Amino acid sequence: MKNVNNVNELNGKEWLKHSINFYEFDEFNVDEIQTEFLKYCYKKRTTGKIMLNDDEIICDEYDFTFKYVKNKDELRKLLKVIYNSSYNSYHIILLDDEVDNNGNLLSKNITNFIEKNNLEYRGKIVIYCKKNKEIKKAFMILNRNQLEENKLDYKNFKIEFDKQKEYVIYSQSKIDKIGLKHPAPYSYIDIEKIIDTEKIKNKTILDPFLGVGSTIIGSYKNNKNIGIELNKEYVDLIQERIKYLKIDDLNEKKYKIINGDCNKEIPKLKENVDIVITSPPYFNILKNKNKGIRHDKSQTRQGIEYYSDSDKDLGNIESYTLYLKTMTNIFKKIYKKMNKNGKFYLIISDFTIDKKETDIHSDMILCMNKAGFKYNGTSFLLQNQKSIYPFGYPYKIVLNHIFQYVIIFEKEEFDGQVNK
Repeated sequence: MKNVNNVNELNGKEWLKHSINFYEFDEFNVDEIQTEFLKYCYKKRTTGKIMLNDDEIICDEYDFTFKYVKNKDELRKLLKVIYNSSYNSYHIILLDDEVDNNGNLLSKNITNFIEKNNLEYRGKIVIYCKKNKEIKKAFMILNRNQLEENKLDYKNFKIEFDKQKEYVIYSQSKIDKIGLKHPAPYSYIDIEKIIDTEKIKNKTILDPFLGVGSTIIGSYKNNKNIGIELNKEYVDLIQERIKYLKIDDLNEKKYKIINGDCNKEIPKLKENVDIVITSPPYFNILKNKNKGIRHDKSQTRQGIEYYSDSDKDLGNIESYTLYLKTMTNIFKKIYKKMNKNGKFYLIISDFTIDKKETDIHSDMILCMNKAGFKYNGTSFLLQNQKSIYPFGYPYKIVLNHIFQYVIIFEKEEFDGQVNK
């Protein structure tokens, strides 16, 4: 990041350049990162007080805080400071990782605290240090708490994990015109990059939410594929897409497509699978038909079509709690059909629910852990080709999502599953 100005002094065009959830630095330097966030977030609202990383933690009415937190105890102290900060203040929590050495899912502890204490979660930001390929996570919080009640509720979330090296894949691929007939496609070229990076070869791969076949097209060369898709229209589009892309060596001996409900079809699979690569439905967000336009009409945001009207479609579930429960049940069924030491690659982004930023990433980690999978870490598909918009400017900082998570899990038998 270079030459970032105070958010309150930016015009829409300048602000847009920095309203993203992925920041690159040459190397990890806390002071440099802190300086950039201070320039971007700080505004003298009430007290003019700021607390930076080197300052002693004191509960006071700050207008801005930045802290690099390394464990649960430091996090607990910082959250109390944020709770007692001034109204309309911004706060940045920088973490080495979303999980500490004791299995505490720090990211979920943060967002749970925010929800319980009337604060606003403004998004998770990935800090990527290019020199040594180091990855950190930062959480942005807006304090809209009037301190009417002294809740300070802090629930502890723990998971089983075995972290591996995380990485960034730079996505430069566009979706072909057949793929774009699906309302939420992803690029088969990105799947190829995951296959290459993870050295996946001679495996049986399952995609229980196949869509228009990106997983098959991106992984078929040295693997066998099984895909399950509820919508018959998308199944038909897969064949059309293969012909359009002129993939002559992709024939039906290399894949099997099942048109049906994955809840019912997964238990009926005759073969076990080694790998799952999938991007599940993003709850019911595609039903949001809202359209947006900037005041100068320079950019627009269009509503899009949702998947289907089927009551079996996960995109039609009205309750987010029920959505997570349903996803967990599907993950459990996959677990039973997966060979030991099999890998699960879950591709998803965070999104808003009822106009509130939601930490889908952490919720999916919990769901997969409940299903029996061990968390191996999160890598990222950086999508710089995405269009971004100045949502909320200049009243709130609203981050545009320019990457997808690749959350990686492994089937490894272990005792004492938590968060039942």
